[in-house]
Amino acid sequence: MPASAKLTWFDAHLDLAYLAASGNDLTATSIPANQAITFSTLAQGNVRRMLATIFVQRQITSGPPEQQATGPWCFDTIQDAYQCSLMQLQQYGRWHTANNLHIVSQAAGPPQATPRGAHPATNTPQAIILLEGATGLRDVRDLDLFYQGGVRVLALTWVDGNQWSGGDQSGGDITPAGLQLLAKADSLNMVHDVSHLSERAFWTLLDHAQRPKIASHSNCRSLLPGKQHPERHLSDRQIAALATARGVIGINLFGKFLCSNGRATIQHVVDHIGHITNVTGRGDCIGLGSDMDGGFTSSELPQGIASPADLYKIADALAAANYSDAFIHGFAHKNWDRFFAAALPGF
Repeated sequence: MPASAKLTWFDAHLDLAYLAASGNDLTATSIPANQAITFSTLAQGNVRRMLATIFVQRQITSGPPEQQATGPWCFDTIQDAYQCSLMQLQQYGRWHTANNLHIVSQAAGPPQATPRGAHPATNTPQAIILLEGATGLRDVRDLDLFYQGGVRVLALTWVDGNQWSGGDQSGGDITPAGLQLLAKADSLNMVHDVSHLSERAFWTLLDHAQRPKIASHSNCRSLLPGKQHPERHLSDRQIAALATARGVIGINLFGKFLCSNGRATIQHVVDHIGHITNVTGRGDCIGLGSDMDGGFTSSELPQGIASPADLYKIADALAAANYSDAFIHGFAHKNWDRFFAAALPGF
């Protein structure tokens, strides 16, 4: 076993509650085919910290089967989206109580789901909850409820756009209500996630939001020519702006977000890391945001990566490309650790 296999990891994008809602048992010790993420595989890969999402999407019952979306994470109305989002928040509370995860909150105190006097076991991974798309917020005041449940990172929308903002497929700017939601998140000392924003909304958020910003799971647009939805990926100008704002960018391991043709490889991961380094002149603004099992199977990960147990291979590839040990440890966890230690006092 190489020394890199002992690295610990901070993964900034894991759709854990969505996986549970879609029928996957994350507590299972036997791993179903093509499923990358369970609590067991996270432990095997030394993933000790993570951003764990609340993810819901609009129900789609027509069109080709591969484009349909239906299930407990899907909604027809904003009220439905609220209920779906709340169910996922409650799922994190149950995992927290069972010591499957420790839901991290700020120094102000633990989330309401924490039993009085309970403390995480030493081997329990830590999770910060990311609200990936705020469609389930019926109005700005609902953010208080989700904050009390442990949500500390806010992404205004997913691909389609919503009442708060345009998305990477819809285009459009942040709405007046969305600006109010940004201000509310600032007042709660939350972190802003720009992944899935339209480019126009990205720049509006940078102009208006006061709190720290990240791209939890976004790659480099310039390395992905010909993509149907280019705004899903960061332009060089956006990458530079996030670095200037002291944000961190999480590299997404979905194969189609790493290369335009064919099966993605670990070298494609290294290429995106290297491009961000070249654009910014820095290595402290890059981390992992794998999105493993985020609506795709392990067969759509880069060749050679089937689960978190294989993350060490990225470290080995970086070492082979002459990146320093300090850079590799920064990418694996230290850049995210440093960011959230500053952004969420008490983390």
